Parts: sequence; structure tokens; C-alpha cells
Amino acid sequence: MCKINEEKMDELLLTLGHDDYNRGTAQLRIAVRLYEGQPLTKELYPAIAKVAGTTPARIERNIRHSIEKAWDRCPYDERLRFFGNSVNPNTGRPTVGQYVARMARLCREAEGQEPVAYENRVLD
Repeated sequence: MCKINEEKMDELLLTLGHDDYNRGTAQLRIAVRLYEGQPLTKELYPAIAKVAGTTPARIERNIRHSIEKAWDRCPYDERLRFFGNSVNPNTGRPTVGQYVARMARLCREAEGQEPVAYENRVLD
């Protein structure tokens, strides 16, 4: 597992509008720590669910909800600064996979490590 910069993750989550009391934010933190380019639905969500004592579907829903709430709170210029145009044109925000991958990449770059390669996919 690659090491991430926890201070950078805290700063990013706060800047992007996440709150600490949201269950999805806690699960997003775990996802960012564990992410190494693997598929979220087949590997990452089940791993988080095992730790959290819940189902992968609930993990995905909690993280998605946290992202939706934060996206609505975050100023447009901050969203543009961190995500650019990598948002889903249908919803106006990045997918959970794009969000986790970008957060992991930013936190690893802050730690001075080579970022994990990921595919930036937009769903139809």
C-alpha cells in the first residue's frame, strides 16, 4: 500500500466541503488510503465493507452521498482547481471512482511519491 499525506487529505476534504461527522467521509478516507488503481466495485468497496462491518453497496452509497453533499458546498473555483473538467457531464460532478482516484493522486503527490496511474472514465 502506498503512503499518503494525511495532512493533505484533511486539507483537501475540508476545502472540498466534507464534514467529519458524515459516515461517507470516513469511508472515503479509507478508500483514498487503500486505492492503488484497482476496480472500486470488485475490490475496494468489499475491502472497506469488511472493515466497516457493512455491505459494499452501502459503502458506495455513503461515499457517493458524502461527495454529493460536499460538491454542493464547495465553491466552484475550488472544484475547478482540483478536478478541472473531469466531471461527468450528466451529473455535473465526478464519479466516485474519479473522485477517489484524484484524491489519492493529490495526497500521494504531496507525500512525494509517484502517483498511481488511473483511467479517467466518464460513464454514458
